[in-house]
Amino acid sequence: MKKHIYVSACSPDGGIYHYIQNGDGSLDLKNILKLDRPMYHIIKDDRMHILLREPFENSKDSGLIKFKIEKDGTLSSPSPILSSRGVVACHLCSSGGSDYCVNYVSGSVLKFPDKLVTHFGDGPNKPRQDKAHAHFVGESPDGKYIFVCDLGLDTVFVYDKNLNEISRAKVPAGHGARHIVCSEDGKTVFVANELASTVSAFDYSDGHLSLVCTESGLPSSFTGNNTMAAIRIREGLIYASNRGHNSISCFSYENRRLSLVSVTNVGGEGPRDFDFIGDYVYVTNEQTNNITVLRNENGKLVLLPFAYSAPDPLCVCSAEF
Repeated sequence: MKKHIYVSACSPDGGIYHYIQNGDGSLDLKNILKLDRPMYHIIKDDRMHILLREPFENSKDSGLIKFKIEKDGTLSSPSPILSSRGVVACHLCSSGGSDYCVNYVSGSVLKFPDKLVTHFGDGPNKPRQDKAHAHFVGESPDGKYIFVCDLGLDTVFVYDKNLNEISRAKVPAGHGARHIVCSEDGKTVFVANELASTVSAFDYSDGHLSLVCTESGLPSSFTGNNTMAAIRIREGLIYASNRGHNSISCFSYENRRLSLVSVTNVGGEGPRDFDFIGDYVYVTNEQTNNITVLRNENGKLVLLPFAYSAPDPLCVCSAEF
């Protein structure tokens, strides 16, 4: 069994970069599937689902394409491309046999092929909150609902599986809700807030969220510009990436309180995404066009001397075969 790592390189000459993980955390490039500007990808069963930024000749709509994953990890048998019915689709999930995506510029969420819900409104943090900007879609921890983060509205929407609204909850005004992870017990939801570089914790129960607290992911001494991006959870610790400070922040959550435990340099600039794969963390640094590697030592992240080139890397995930 080998760990296969896939990176979306969002460039006209990019595609899906396929690596094999070595025992020391280093990577060997196996192949590159050429695609025009893949924005995000997930693996579901033996298929890879990929969002393409602008695949249609006469439309600015994004699209979803699927590939079969062969036993050696290569991608084959592409499906027809389905329209996202919106502009700049940036995140997707699969739940209950259905696929969902969000369109950032259009501020909408789609249940493929044609159930579309569009958000309206704005927020106080201009110009980034000039209108609705849906940025995340994912399954609730109990598997019953669909979460959608809207950065422009500072809101987490909770929908049923057919995109009927169940409830909504707010992060602090102007913070910009971007991405979500859920605690292992399913009782707490953590939201990475892009614009304020904070993480918010919510209690979760049967389709409803209640804000508990919000904590900054930056050292108090940092005075530069920063936006928070990806968020992950590993063995009870919450991690979020910082673009500007170029780091990963680690939080604990105890007694209903978030505390910043550590902040680790990622060895690149603009860490858009990262993922824990075995004992290692792989970071996609959009501004320096590379993937860097850290080792997870019981919650402490240590930067390793490995870096791999890819144009505009946005997303990383893995599978084992």
